[in-house]
Amino acid sequence: MSLAPADGGRRSRRGFLYQDAVTLLDCLDMLDGHWTEVSWEDLEDIICLQGTVPVYRQVKTVEGPGKSHSVARVCQPDFAKKHENRTAETSYLGKLFIGKPLPEGTRFTLIVNETPAADLYEFACERGRTRDPVSAAVRQKVIDKLGGLKLQDERDVDWCVDRLDVLVEARTSDQVEDEARRRLTPMVRTYLGQEPLVAEVKEVLKRLISVHIGRKAAELRSVRHTVDDFRAVFEDAVQRVTGQRHDGGLERLMTLQEKLRPAGVLAEEADRQHEAMLAFRRYQRSSLGAERQRLADLSDKIYAICQVTAMQRRGGLIGAGEPAYRETVLAVCNLPEVVSNEVPLSQALAVLSDITARCQNRYEDAS
Repeated sequence: MSLAPADGGRRSRRGFLYQDAVTLLDCLDMLDGHWTEVSWEDLEDIICLQGTVPVYRQVKTVEGPGKSHSVARVCQPDFAKKHENRTAETSYLGKLFIGKPLPEGTRFTLIVNETPAADLYEFACERGRTRDPVSAAVRQKVIDKLGGLKLQDERDVDWCVDRLDVLVEARTSDQVEDEARRRLTPMVRTYLGQEPLVAEVKEVLKRLISVHIGRKAAELRSVRHTVDDFRAVFEDAVQRVTGQRHDGGLERLMTLQEKLRPAGVLAEEADRQHEAMLAFRRYQRSSLGAERQRLADLSDKIYAICQVTAMQRRGGLIGAGEPAYRETVLAVCNLPEVVSNEVPLSQALAVLSDITARCQNRYEDAS
């Protein structure tokens, strides 16, 4: 029974979603140092480069239980072609091997979403690992089925087969995304300097895939990212999702504890303020609607107090260090909403700690 056009469209869309999720894993591998560049929708579904050496990666998925790829299946001609055009070049591996530069060091990866049949499984390897040697019988089986391929750079089928890997990924795009989400969590944590919300990591993943990777059936275009490119993409995604900037620059930003030290705040108290600040940030990022706006308004008011204190310091009206800190804390305590208990004092002080940690103003000088 043939598929209706709508069924074919849905299958194509699922295939794109799966490729997008796998491409994200390859980009994360790049950030871990495995590749220097990742591109997609170019000569292959995905191309990973280490310097000038390519790994051509083709993604082939099957749907439904009990289906798997075998040597016969990946080497068979495309029966959708006219009879005279059903050649080895139209098979999965034929398309993977032909029509591209094949410099020394080239490898090929067939990425599948189900454990393949025993013969093809001999080529299997884990992500980032090298595979075991393939038996002579299976190697020759592939070579015989692909006889006659015309390859670039004076390579032959034997050369390509010896450089073929099969990477078995999770069955569905959602499962591949779960793996990407697991790997993204510590990256977002490092960027923020605190534990991210589960929803934030999900939104970062969604943005990376939908905006920066997502394939469009009617608009296939070659996309290339170096390590620096994709790191900038990742940081932009985190900033847009969380609203927080990450700016180490060439000089390490001072921690909250370091900024409070000139004000005479003891280390133990500074640590407690740090924990209160992190708790506030988590609460702020998880809040919605009117509550989120209330917190934003409170932050604006307390930031204004910090600006007034800084101006008084610059004018010599308040001394640096403990006097400036005392003046700021007292002004926060005297906010009408704090005095009336509309805003808990603990929350207002946590907001002050948050602003202090973000602000380049320091209590020890009048800059």
